[in-house]
Amino acid sequence: MTSGWRRSSAGAVAVAVALGPDGVLSVLAAAVVIALVTSVDALVVPPATVAPYAVVGGLLLALAAVLERSRKVVRVWLPFVVLYLCYRALRGVLLLLPADAGRHDALRAADEALLGVSPAWWFEGLARPWLTEVMAVAYALMFVLPLVVLLGLTARGQERALREAALALLLAFYLGFVGFLLVPARSPDVVYAFATPLTGHGFYEASMAAWARLQQITFDAFPSMHTAISTIALVHARRHGAVLAPGRPRLVLALFVPAVATLQVATLYLRQHYFVDLVAAWALAALALALAARLCRRWDRWAGVA
Repeated sequence: MTSGWRRSSAGAVAVAVALGPDGVLSVLAAAVVIALVTSVDALVVPPATVAPYAVVGGLLLALAAVLERSRKVVRVWLPFVVLYLCYRALRGVLLLLPADAGRHDALRAADEALLGVSPAWWFEGLARPWLTEVMAVAYALMFVLPLVVLLGLTARGQERALREAALALLLAFYLGFVGFLLVPARSPDVVYAFATPLTGHGFYEASMAAWARLQQITFDAFPSMHTAISTIALVHARRHGAVLAPGRPRLVLALFVPAVATLQVATLYLRQHYFVDLVAAWALAALALALAARLCRRWDRWAGVA
C-alpha cells in the first residue's frame, strides 16, 4: 500500500512537472469553474462566448502535436485561453451578486481619507477633449504592453523568461478575480454622476464602448487590473530590455515608462478606478511577480533543470 502511494505521488509530481506551474494553475482554475457551473443552477456560461476560445485552444494543441518545437511555447500560451473561459464564468458569478453589494462608497471614502479627494473627481477640473483622447489611447495599451513583452521573448527563444512573465500575468489575473469577489465595487463612472461629462474626438467614445462590450463585468474596480498588468509588463521590460531590443536595451524602458505611467493615470482620469484600486494593484503585481519567480525556480529544481 505504501509503495502504491509512493508511485501515485511520484506520478502526480511527474504530471505537475510536465504541466508546469502555469498548467497546474489552469487545471485548478478550470476545476473551480466546472464545480461552479455544475453546482450553481443560476450560473450560466453561454456556449457562444466560449466556443471561439475553445477552438483557439484546440488549434494550439494541434499545432503542438504536429510541430514538436512549438510544444513548449504553446504550453505557455494555452493557459491564457483557459483564463478567458474563467473570466466568462466570473462574469456569471458577479451577476449573481445583489445590486447593493458594491463597496464603491467605501473605496471613495478611503481615497478621501488618504488624499482629501478621490482622483476621479479631482481630474474633473482638468478634463479636455484632447486630453481625454490621449488618456483613452493610453488606457487601451493594457493588452499591448504585455503582448510586446511576451511576443518579444517568444521571438527571441527565451523560454524560461517567457514562462515566468506569462505565469506572473496569469497569477495577477486570477488573484485579481478573487479581489473582484472579495471587494465587489463598480467604477466611479458607473455609479456616480459627474458635473463634467468626458468627451473626446471619437476614439474615447469608441474605445469606451468597446471596453464595455469586452469586459461585461459588473464589479471590476478593485483591484485595477490595468494597473497590475501594466506594472508586470514594465518590470519584465526592464529585466529583459537587452533581449527585446539587442544593442539598445534602454530603448524598451524609455518607451514603457511613460506608456505605463500614462495608462495608470488614465485609470483615474477616465473615472474607471479609485486610487486605492491602484494601491491594491501594485501590491498584487508585486505578489504575482514574486510568486512566479519562486514557482518557476521550484519547478526547475523538480524537473532537474537547475
